[in-house]
Amino acid sequence: MMRTRNVGSISRAPRRAGVFLAAAALVSCFSSFAAAEQFVVVDETYEHTPDMPDSHYRVEPRSEAPSNWKSPIDYTTGTAHMHLEVYTKPTDTPTRFQACFEAQPTYACVGQAPAYTTVGVYDWETKFSDFWSPPGTTVDWTLGSGKIALILKDTQNGKPSADNVGAETAALYMPTKVRFVVTIVSAGSTYVPPAPAEMDAGVPDDAGAGSSTGTGGSGGSGGNGGSGGGNSGSGGDPVNIHPTNDSGCSFSTGNGAVQGTWLLLAAPALLAMRSRRKRSR
Repeated sequence: MMRTRNVGSISRAPRRAGVFLAAAALVSCFSSFAAAEQFVVVDETYEHTPDMPDSHYRVEPRSEAPSNWKSPIDYTTGTAHMHLEVYTKPTDTPTRFQACFEAQPTYACVGQAPAYTTVGVYDWETKFSDFWSPPGTTVDWTLGSGKIALILKDTQNGKPSADNVGAETAALYMPTKVRFVVTIVSAGSTYVPPAPAEMDAGVPDDAGAGSSTGTGGSGGSGGNGGSGGGNSGSGGDPVNIHPTNDSGCSFSTGNGAVQGTWLLLAAPALLAMRSRRKRSR
């Protein structure tokens, strides 16, 4: 009898482990879907220099950016969150930054950063509905975005690169070392800010820190001044896999919150099934 009980205990152990492993897998899937409610399309640390044509610095979308921004998750009803860390600045001349998505068949620009005069950290946001595009044009977000232009500007919506204003005036703004992060967050989701990068030696973490929220009006003035129409779609469409496809989960509906709820409910159901089988024996 002792042998029979031992065998039974051993045979039940794998089933118990299997149930808990299944539950853990479901929770892992839920975490993946929750993370898919936002993605970082730009996270670039670089030096913006006076010789950059028209004060533009272009980057490719990060690998986690989906190729389709409307499906299975419609990010275009959400918000772009901008995070700017300014490490160096040549003078206290008021400066602003802006990002423009060079998409198809046109481009779209977020609102401009709050004007700043010192090194520090600056945050702002712009709803997709407040993006600026040339009048009469609309971005096809099902094609995602091509390159993203990071544009340094003055407070009059000008682009003070040397080719536009001359070397002497450009030197008031540049060179400047910055980290520019753009995070796209779906409607109803909570924005998770990027982890702060380590500042260069001699630059305190809280030096001149500031915070502001961009508006649609700011986006309009920025887009109107931003060249990029001639470069719309440069770099082609990103070919990256949507974040939800990287998790190994096979669910593909667009609402991450609904998916997460279903998955969490499924885990206790599996445990209950295992308990009923045990009682039936």
